[in-house]
Amino acid sequence: MEAILSASDDASDGGLNGAVARRIWLISASLCFLTILMDGYDTAVVSFTAPTLAHDWNVAPSAFTPAFIATSLGAVIGYLSCGALTSRFGHRNVVIASVGFFAAMSLVTVLATDISSLTVFRFITALGLGGAIPTAIALAAALARPQRRELTATLVTLGIVVGAALGGLVAVPFLKRWGWQGPFVLGAILPAILMVALVVWLPDTRVRSHHSGTPKALFAEGLAVPTTLLWVMTFLSFMQSYSFTYWLPLLMTSFGFDRASAALGNTYIGTGGIAGVLLMMLFVQFVGSARYLALAFTIGGGFVLLIAYGGLPNSNLPWLLFLTGAGLGIGGVGQAAIGSMLYPASIRTTGVGWSSAMGRIGSIFGPGIAGGFMGLQWAARDIIALAAVPAFLSAATAFAIFLLIRRREAMGGAHV
Repeated sequence: MEAILSASDDASDGGLNGAVARRIWLISASLCFLTILMDGYDTAVVSFTAPTLAHDWNVAPSAFTPAFIATSLGAVIGYLSCGALTSRFGHRNVVIASVGFFAAMSLVTVLATDISSLTVFRFITALGLGGAIPTAIALAAALARPQRRELTATLVTLGIVVGAALGGLVAVPFLKRWGWQGPFVLGAILPAILMVALVVWLPDTRVRSHHSGTPKALFAEGLAVPTTLLWVMTFLSFMQSYSFTYWLPLLMTSFGFDRASAALGNTYIGTGGIAGVLLMMLFVQFVGSARYLALAFTIGGGFVLLIAYGGLPNSNLPWLLFLTGAGLGIGGVGQAAIGSMLYPASIRTTGVGWSSAMGRIGSIFGPGIAGGFMGLQWAARDIIALAAVPAFLSAATAFAIFLLIRRREAMGGAHV
Protein backbone atom coordinates (compact mmCIF):
# COMPACT_ATOMS: atom_id res chain seq x y z
CA MET A 1 0.00 0.00 0.00
CA GLU A 2 1.38 3.38 -1.01
CA ALA A 3 1.78 5.87 1.80
CA ILE A 4 2.02 9.48 0.59
CA LEU A 5 3.08 12.00 3.16
CA SER A 6 3.03 15.76 2.71
CA ALA A 7 5.20 18.02 4.81
CA SER A 8 6.65 21.48 4.71
CA ASP A 9 9.85 20.47 6.47
CA ASP A 10 10.20 16.81 7.49
CA ALA A 11 7.51 14.22 6.97
CA SER A 12 8.26 12.55 10.27
CA ASP A 13 7.65 15.73 12.24
CA GLY A 14 4.04 16.22 11.16
CA GLY A 15 1.81 14.89 13.92
CA LEU A 16 1.67 11.28 12.84
CA ASN A 17 0.90 8.61 15.39
CA GLY A 18 4.20 7.37 16.84
CA ALA A 19 3.65 3.73 15.89
CA VAL A 20 2.62 4.68 12.34
CA ALA A 21 5.64 6.98 11.99
CA ARG A 22 7.99 4.20 13.12
CA ARG A 23 6.44 1.74 10.66
CA ILE A 24 6.75 4.20 7.79
CA TRP A 25 10.36 4.88 8.78
CA LEU A 26 11.21 1.16 8.87
CA ILE A 27 9.59 0.51 5.50
CA SER A 28 11.23 3.48 3.84
CA ALA A 29 14.67 2.81 5.35
CA SER A 30 14.57 -0.87 4.36
CA LEU A 31 13.49 -0.23 0.78
CA CYS A 32 15.92 2.65 0.36
CA PHE A 33 18.73 0.46 1.71
CA LEU A 34 17.89 -2.24 -0.87
CA THR A 35 17.69 0.38 -3.61
CA ILE A 36 21.16 1.66 -2.80
CA LEU A 37 22.47 -1.91 -2.45
CA MET A 38 21.33 -2.70 -6.01
CA ASP A 39 22.79 0.61 -7.16
CA GLY A 40 26.11 -0.26 -5.54
CA TYR A 41 26.22 -3.62 -7.29
CA ASP A 42 25.32 -2.21 -10.71
CA THR A 43 27.85 0.59 -10.32
CA ALA A 44 30.72 -1.80 -9.58
CA VAL A 45 29.70 -4.68 -11.88
CA VAL A 46 31.87 -3.47 -14.75
CA SER A 47 34.96 -3.77 -12.55
CA PHE A 48 34.04 -7.37 -11.65
CA THR A 49 33.83 -8.30 -15.30
CA ALA A 50 36.78 -6.26 -16.60
CA PRO A 51 39.46 -8.99 -16.29
CA THR A 52 37.27 -11.50 -18.15
CA LEU A 53 36.30 -8.92 -20.78
CA ALA A 54 39.96 -7.97 -21.28
CA HIS A 55 40.73 -11.64 -21.95
CA ASP A 56 37.69 -12.31 -24.18
CA TRP A 57 38.08 -9.16 -26.23
CA ASN A 58 41.88 -9.35 -26.30
CA VAL A 59 42.39 -5.77 -25.13
CA ALA A 60 44.77 -4.20 -22.62
CA PRO A 61 43.41 -3.47 -19.14
CA SER A 62 43.93 0.26 -19.65
CA ALA A 63 41.42 0.12 -22.52
CA PHE A 64 38.58 0.07 -19.98
CA THR A 65 39.31 3.63 -18.82
CA PRO A 66 36.59 5.14 -21.07
CA ALA A 67 33.94 2.74 -19.71
CA PHE A 68 34.91 3.54 -16.12
CA ILE A 69 34.84 7.27 -16.75
CA ALA A 70 31.53 7.06 -18.64
CA THR A 71 29.93 5.39 -15.62
CA SER A 72 30.95 8.28 -13.42
CA LEU A 73 29.92 10.93 -15.97
CA GLY A 74 26.45 9.46 -16.29
CA ALA A 75 26.11 9.29 -12.51
CA VAL A 76 27.14 12.96 -12.19
CA ILE A 77 24.29 13.98 -14.50
CA GLY A 78 21.90 11.84 -12.49
CA TYR A 79 23.08 13.36 -9.21
CA LEU A 80 22.75 16.93 -10.45
CA SER A 81 19.28 16.30 -11.86
CA CYS A 82 17.67 14.50 -8.95
CA GLY A 83 16.92 17.64 -6.91
CA ALA A 84 14.82 19.20 -9.67
CA LEU A 85 13.21 15.86 -10.52
CA THR A 86 12.13 15.11 -6.96
CA SER A 87 10.81 18.65 -6.57
CA ARG A 88 8.56 18.06 -9.57
CA PHE A 89 7.69 14.36 -9.38
CA GLY A 90 8.32 13.37 -5.76
CA HIS A 91 10.95 11.14 -4.20
CA ARG A 92 8.98 7.92 -4.62
CA ASN A 93 8.46 8.28 -8.36
CA VAL A 94 12.08 9.22 -8.99
CA VAL A 95 13.41 6.24 -7.01
CA ILE A 96 11.13 3.80 -8.83
CA ALA A 97 11.96 5.24 -12.26
CA SER A 98 15.70 5.22 -11.54
CA VAL A 99 15.69 1.58 -10.41
CA GLY A 100 13.67 0.47 -13.43
CA PHE A 101 15.94 2.40 -15.76
CA PHE A 102 19.26 1.02 -14.55
CA ALA A 103 17.80 -2.50 -14.38
CA ALA A 104 16.78 -2.34 -18.03
CA MET A 105 20.11 -0.87 -19.11
CA SER A 106 22.09 -3.48 -17.20
CA LEU A 107 20.34 -6.11 -19.31
CA VAL A 108 20.98 -4.18 -22.51
CA THR A 109 24.70 -4.10 -21.64
CA VAL A 110 25.06 -7.79 -22.53
CA LEU A 111 24.76 -6.66 -26.17
CA ALA A 112 28.12 -4.86 -25.94
CA THR A 113 30.70 -6.16 -28.41
CA ASP A 114 33.62 -3.80 -27.82
CA ILE A 115 34.87 -1.02 -25.56
CA SER A 116 32.96 1.67 -27.46
CA SER A 117 29.55 0.03 -27.08
CA LEU A 118 30.30 -0.89 -23.46
CA THR A 119 31.17 2.75 -22.76
CA VAL A 120 27.89 3.99 -24.26
CA PHE A 121 25.82 1.46 -22.32
CA ARG A 122 27.58 2.25 -19.06
CA PHE A 123 27.02 5.99 -19.51
CA ILE A 124 23.28 5.54 -20.08
CA THR A 125 22.96 3.04 -17.23
CA ALA A 126 24.66 5.45 -14.84
CA LEU A 127 22.01 8.12 -15.45
CA GLY A 128 19.63 5.92 -13.48
CA LEU A 129 22.27 4.95 -10.95
CA GLY A 130 22.94 8.62 -10.20
CA GLY A 131 19.29 9.46 -9.74
CA ALA A 132 18.60 6.69 -7.22
CA ILE A 133 21.15 7.24 -4.45
CA PRO A 134 20.62 10.89 -3.35
CA THR A 135 16.86 10.55 -3.70
CA ALA A 136 16.69 7.38 -1.61
CA ILE A 137 18.95 8.90 1.08
CA ALA A 138 16.89 12.09 1.27
CA LEU A 139 13.60 10.16 1.39
CA ALA A 140 14.74 7.92 4.24
CA ALA A 141 16.24 10.85 6.17
CA ALA A 142 13.10 12.96 5.77
CA LEU A 143 10.95 10.19 7.23
CA ALA A 144 13.23 9.76 10.25
CA ARG A 145 12.99 11.67 13.50
CA PRO A 146 15.64 14.43 13.71
CA GLN A 147 17.70 12.51 16.29
CA ARG A 148 17.72 9.47 13.99
CA ARG A 149 18.49 11.33 10.77
CA GLU A 150 22.27 10.98 10.75
CA LEU A 151 22.06 7.32 11.78
CA THR A 152 19.38 6.64 9.15
CA ALA A 153 21.46 8.21 6.38
CA THR A 154 24.48 6.18 7.48
CA LEU A 155 22.49 2.93 7.63
CA VAL A 156 20.79 3.41 4.26
CA THR A 157 23.98 4.44 2.48
CA LEU A 158 25.65 1.30 3.81
CA GLY A 159 23.93 -0.37 0.86
CA ILE A 160 26.61 1.02 -1.45
CA VAL A 161 29.43 -0.96 0.14
CA VAL A 162 27.22 -4.00 0.77
CA GLY A 163 26.29 -4.08 -2.91
CA ALA A 164 29.90 -3.79 -4.03
CA ALA A 165 31.09 -6.42 -1.54
CA LEU A 166 28.37 -8.97 -2.30
CA GLY A 167 28.72 -8.22 -5.98
CA GLY A 168 32.34 -9.31 -6.07
CA LEU A 169 31.45 -12.51 -4.21
CA VAL A 170 28.46 -13.30 -6.44
CA ALA A 171 30.31 -12.40 -9.63
CA VAL A 172 32.79 -15.27 -9.32
CA PRO A 173 30.35 -18.18 -9.89
CA PHE A 174 28.42 -16.18 -12.50
CA LEU A 175 31.62 -15.39 -14.38
CA LYS A 176 32.74 -19.01 -14.32
CA ARG A 177 29.38 -20.39 -15.45
CA TRP A 178 28.00 -17.75 -17.83
CA GLY A 179 30.95 -15.53 -18.68
CA TRP A 180 31.02 -11.75 -18.42
CA GLN A 181 27.32 -11.42 -19.33
CA GLY A 182 26.17 -13.28 -16.19
CA PRO A 183 26.80 -10.50 -13.64
CA PHE A 184 25.03 -7.95 -15.85
CA VAL A 185 21.95 -10.16 -16.21
CA LEU A 186 21.86 -10.54 -12.42
CA GLY A 187 22.16 -6.75 -12.17
CA ALA A 188 18.95 -6.49 -14.18
CA ILE A 189 16.86 -9.24 -12.56
CA LEU A 190 17.30 -8.24 -8.92
CA PRO A 191 16.47 -4.51 -9.37
CA ALA A 192 13.44 -5.48 -11.49
CA ILE A 193 12.13 -7.57 -8.58
CA LEU A 194 12.88 -4.73 -6.17
CA MET A 195 10.98 -2.29 -8.37
CA VAL A 196 7.78 -4.27 -7.78
CA ALA A 197 8.29 -3.94 -4.01
CA LEU A 198 8.95 -0.22 -4.39
CA VAL A 199 5.72 0.30 -6.32
CA VAL A 200 3.71 -1.51 -3.64
CA TRP A 201 5.31 -0.33 -0.40
CA LEU A 202 7.62 2.66 -0.85
CA PRO A 203 6.38 5.72 1.11
CA ASP A 204 6.99 9.22 -0.13
CA THR A 205 7.57 12.71 1.19
CA ARG A 206 6.88 15.71 -0.97
CA VAL A 207 8.71 18.79 0.23
CA ARG A 208 7.39 21.96 -1.36
CA SER A 209 9.94 24.72 -1.90
CA HIS A 210 10.59 27.16 -4.70
CA HIS A 211 14.37 26.56 -4.53
CA SER A 212 14.47 22.85 -3.69
CA GLY A 213 15.93 21.91 -7.05
CA THR A 214 18.59 24.62 -7.38
CA PRO A 215 22.12 24.61 -5.94
CA LYS A 216 22.12 28.32 -4.96
CA ALA A 217 20.47 27.53 -1.65
CA LEU A 218 23.47 25.36 -0.72
CA PHE A 219 25.54 28.54 -0.40
CA ALA A 220 22.99 30.67 1.44
CA GLU A 221 22.39 31.24 5.14
CA GLY A 222 25.89 30.33 6.30
CA LEU A 223 26.17 27.13 4.26
CA ALA A 224 28.82 28.30 1.76
CA VAL A 225 31.94 27.23 3.69
CA PRO A 226 30.63 23.85 4.94
CA THR A 227 29.24 23.08 1.48
CA THR A 228 32.60 23.84 -0.14
CA LEU A 229 34.50 21.73 2.38
CA LEU A 230 32.04 18.87 1.98
CA TRP A 231 32.45 18.96 -1.79
CA VAL A 232 36.26 18.91 -1.54
CA MET A 233 36.26 16.05 0.95
CA THR A 234 33.84 14.02 -1.15
CA PHE A 235 35.80 14.70 -4.35
CA LEU A 236 39.03 13.44 -2.77
CA SER A 237 37.54 10.43 -1.02
CA PHE A 238 35.76 9.25 -4.16
CA MET A 239 38.95 9.79 -6.15
CA GLN A 240 40.84 7.21 -4.12
CA SER A 241 37.86 4.90 -3.50
CA TYR A 242 36.89 4.46 -7.14
CA SER A 243 40.50 4.01 -8.20
CA PHE A 244 40.43 0.90 -6.01
CA THR A 245 36.95 -0.19 -7.07
CA TYR A 246 37.61 -0.05 -10.80
CA TRP A 247 41.24 -1.06 -11.11
CA LEU A 248 41.85 -3.40 -8.18
CA PRO A 249 40.72 -6.61 -9.94
CA LEU A 250 43.04 -5.87 -12.84
CA LEU A 251 45.91 -4.84 -10.56
CA MET A 252 45.49 -8.06 -8.56
CA THR A 253 46.29 -10.07 -11.66
CA SER A 254 49.71 -8.39 -11.47
CA PHE A 255 50.04 -9.88 -7.98
CA GLY A 256 49.57 -13.38 -9.43
CA PHE A 257 45.82 -13.91 -8.89
CA ASP A 258 43.71 -15.54 -11.63
CA ARG A 259 41.02 -13.48 -13.40
CA ALA A 260 38.01 -14.85 -11.51
CA SER A 261 39.70 -14.70 -8.10
CA ALA A 262 40.81 -11.13 -8.79
CA ALA A 263 37.13 -10.11 -8.62
CA LEU A 264 37.30 -10.98 -4.91
CA GLY A 265 39.56 -7.97 -4.35
CA ASN A 266 36.52 -5.71 -4.29
CA THR A 267 34.83 -8.13 -1.91
CA TYR A 268 37.67 -7.72 0.59
CA ILE A 269 37.54 -3.94 0.19
CA GLY A 270 33.75 -3.88 0.35
CA THR A 271 33.55 -6.14 3.38
CA GLY A 272 36.02 -3.87 5.12
CA GLY A 273 33.87 -0.91 4.11
CA ILE A 274 30.87 -2.56 5.74
CA ALA A 275 32.86 -3.05 8.94
CA GLY A 276 33.97 0.58 8.75
CA VAL A 277 30.41 1.82 8.38
CA LEU A 278 29.23 -0.37 11.26
CA LEU A 279 31.97 1.13 13.43
CA MET A 280 30.95 4.56 12.24
CA MET A 281 27.35 3.84 13.26
CA LEU A 282 28.57 2.95 16.75
CA PHE A 283 30.65 6.10 17.23
CA VAL A 284 28.91 8.73 15.10
CA GLN A 285 26.57 9.76 17.92
CA PHE A 286 29.58 10.47 20.13
CA VAL A 287 32.23 11.95 17.82
CA GLY A 288 30.26 13.04 14.76
CA SER A 289 30.68 11.98 11.13
CA ALA A 290 33.39 14.47 10.18
CA ARG A 291 35.80 13.62 13.01
CA TYR A 292 35.32 9.88 12.47
CA LEU A 293 36.03 10.27 8.75
CA ALA A 294 39.22 12.22 9.41
CA LEU A 295 40.62 9.40 11.53
CA ALA A 296 39.39 6.63 9.24
CA PHE A 297 40.86 8.21 6.09
CA THR A 298 44.23 8.64 7.81
CA ILE A 299 44.36 5.00 8.92
CA GLY A 300 43.15 3.77 5.52
CA GLY A 301 45.84 5.75 3.72
CA GLY A 302 48.46 4.12 5.94
CA PHE A 303 47.26 0.65 4.94
CA VAL A 304 47.42 1.62 1.27
CA LEU A 305 51.11 2.39 1.67
CA LEU A 306 51.60 -0.87 3.57
CA ILE A 307 50.05 -2.83 0.69
CA ALA A 308 52.18 -1.01 -1.83
CA TYR A 309 55.57 -1.02 -0.13
CA GLY A 310 55.30 -3.23 2.96
CA GLY A 311 56.86 -6.19 1.19
CA LEU A 312 54.34 -8.59 2.76
CA PRO A 313 53.47 -11.88 1.02
CA ASN A 314 50.33 -12.07 -1.09
CA SER A 315 48.66 -14.27 1.51
CA ASN A 316 48.33 -11.13 3.64
CA LEU A 317 46.59 -9.16 0.90
CA PRO A 318 42.98 -10.12 1.84
CA TRP A 319 43.15 -8.78 5.39
CA LEU A 320 45.12 -5.73 4.28
CA LEU A 321 42.44 -4.94 1.73
CA PHE A 322 39.78 -5.49 4.40
CA LEU A 323 41.43 -2.96 6.74
CA THR A 324 41.95 -0.52 3.87
CA GLY A 325 38.27 -0.76 3.01
CA ALA A 326 37.32 -0.13 6.63
CA GLY A 327 39.21 3.16 6.50
CA LEU A 328 38.64 4.37 2.96
CA GLY A 329 35.38 2.70 1.92
CA ILE A 330 33.11 4.95 3.98
CA GLY A 331 33.47 8.28 2.17
CA GLY A 332 30.16 7.98 0.32
CA VAL A 333 28.35 7.02 3.51
CA GLY A 334 30.05 9.75 5.51
CA GLN A 335 29.28 12.56 3.12
CA ALA A 336 25.63 11.49 3.00
CA ALA A 337 25.46 11.49 6.81
CA ILE A 338 26.97 14.97 6.95
CA GLY A 339 24.66 16.24 4.20
CA SER A 340 21.55 14.82 5.83
CA MET A 341 22.29 16.82 8.97
CA LEU A 342 23.75 19.92 7.32
CA TYR A 343 20.85 20.73 4.99
CA PRO A 344 17.14 21.29 5.77
CA ALA A 345 14.56 19.02 4.15
CA SER A 346 13.73 21.53 1.39
CA ILE A 347 17.22 21.26 -0.10
CA ARG A 348 18.42 17.93 1.29
CA THR A 349 18.09 15.97 -1.97
CA THR A 350 19.88 18.76 -3.84
CA GLY A 351 22.59 18.97 -1.16
CA VAL A 352 23.28 15.23 -1.08
CA GLY A 353 22.99 15.04 -4.86
CA TRP A 354 25.49 17.82 -5.56
CA SER A 355 27.90 16.52 -2.94
CA SER A 356 27.66 13.07 -4.50
CA ALA A 357 28.23 14.64 -7.91
CA MET A 358 31.45 16.23 -6.68
CA GLY A 359 32.46 12.79 -5.49
CA ARG A 360 31.68 11.27 -8.85
CA ILE A 361 33.79 13.91 -10.56
CA GLY A 362 36.59 12.77 -8.28
CA SER A 363 35.79 9.21 -9.26
CA ILE A 364 36.44 10.21 -12.88
CA PHE A 365 39.84 11.69 -12.11
CA GLY A 366 40.96 8.80 -9.91
CA PRO A 367 40.46 5.87 -12.31
CA GLY A 368 41.49 8.07 -15.23
CA ILE A 369 44.82 8.96 -13.63
CA ALA A 370 45.42 5.36 -12.55
CA GLY A 371 44.55 4.15 -16.05
CA GLY A 372 47.02 6.60 -17.52
CA PHE A 373 49.79 5.27 -15.31
CA MET A 374 48.84 1.71 -16.25
CA GLY A 375 49.20 2.72 -19.89
CA LEU A 376 52.70 4.01 -19.04
CA GLN A 377 53.51 0.56 -17.62
CA TRP A 378 53.91 1.74 -14.05
CA ALA A 379 54.32 -1.01 -11.47
CA ALA A 380 51.05 -2.09 -9.85
CA ARG A 381 52.39 -1.24 -6.37
CA ASP A 382 53.22 2.32 -7.41
CA ILE A 383 49.74 2.83 -8.85
CA ILE A 384 48.16 1.51 -5.64
CA ALA A 385 50.31 3.86 -3.56
CA LEU A 386 48.89 6.86 -5.45
CA ALA A 387 45.55 6.30 -3.69
CA ALA A 388 47.17 7.34 -0.39
CA VAL A 389 47.56 10.94 -1.58
CA PRO A 390 43.84 11.81 -1.87
CA ALA A 391 43.18 9.68 1.23
CA PHE A 392 45.39 11.87 3.42
CA LEU A 393 44.08 15.07 1.81
CA SER A 394 40.47 14.01 2.37
CA ALA A 395 41.36 13.31 6.02
CA ALA A 396 42.62 16.86 6.40
CA THR A 397 39.47 18.27 4.80
CA ALA A 398 37.22 16.15 7.01
CA PHE A 399 39.05 17.46 10.06
CA ALA A 400 38.51 21.02 8.81
CA ILE A 401 34.78 20.27 8.60
CA PHE A 402 34.88 18.97 12.16
CA LEU A 403 36.55 22.17 13.38
CA LEU A 404 33.95 24.28 11.58
CA ILE A 405 31.09 22.29 13.05
CA ARG A 406 32.57 22.51 16.54
CA ARG A 407 32.70 26.28 16.17
CA ARG A 408 29.08 26.32 14.99
CA GLU A 409 28.06 24.20 17.99
CA ALA A 410 29.77 26.66 20.32
CA MET A 411 27.67 29.39 18.71
CA GLY A 412 24.47 27.36 19.13
CA GLY A 413 24.41 25.66 15.69
CA ALA A 414 23.39 22.11 14.85
CA HIS A 415 25.58 19.07 15.41
CA VAL A 416 27.01 17.30 12.37
